[in-house]
Amino acid sequence: MSAVRIKLCGVRTVDDALLCAEAGADEIGVIFAAGSKRRIDLATAQAIRAALPRALPLVGVFLDTPLDEVLRLVREAGLQAAQLHGAWPAARALVPLYAALQVSDVASLQARPGAARILLDGPAGGSGKSFAWSLAALARARFAAPLFIAGGLTPQNVAQAIALARPDGVDVASGIENTEGYKDPARVRAFVRAARGADFK
Repeated sequence: MSAVRIKLCGVRTVDDALLCAEAGADEIGVIFAAGSKRRIDLATAQAIRAALPRALPLVGVFLDTPLDEVLRLVREAGLQAAQLHGAWPAARALVPLYAALQVSDVASLQARPGAARILLDGPAGGSGKSFAWSLAALARARFAAPLFIAGGLTPQNVAQAIALARPDGVDVASGIENTEGYKDPARVRAFVRAARGADFK
């Protein structure tokens, strides 16, 4: 059984958060990024946090958001970490900051000083498009932080992605959704089963 951590992201409702928790997610992600169709408000994030088991981390996703605003939402929503796309802050923070890189080639594997985690995402975040998983080996050599992969992952390909990229974790949003953009119970459970059963020797 794979020990890869599973982050189910883009959760928009309490019911979807509880579904992901029941299915075996190691982390739940909620999106605050402006322009995202999965964006939620503070009140919804607070309701999701209150409904989840205390030990299950809730991670906020942000795009080019000033650090003070990130930290305010982390505090008020009860988040355990913040995943930052776009601009990377020069200042350190007491909360873990995860750096999301939009990967298109080797040059896009840029350093993010102080990152508690590196997420390799597709060239356009939230698009459901993947990157060349072979680049994960180069990222592993460059970064000391734990390495997650995202972008285009589905129940059908996540095991292959894990076998090729050998990440510490996987992150999925669109690959477990229905046509309305909410979490599909069958796809959520199938994704978790496939990731847990991946060959990671």
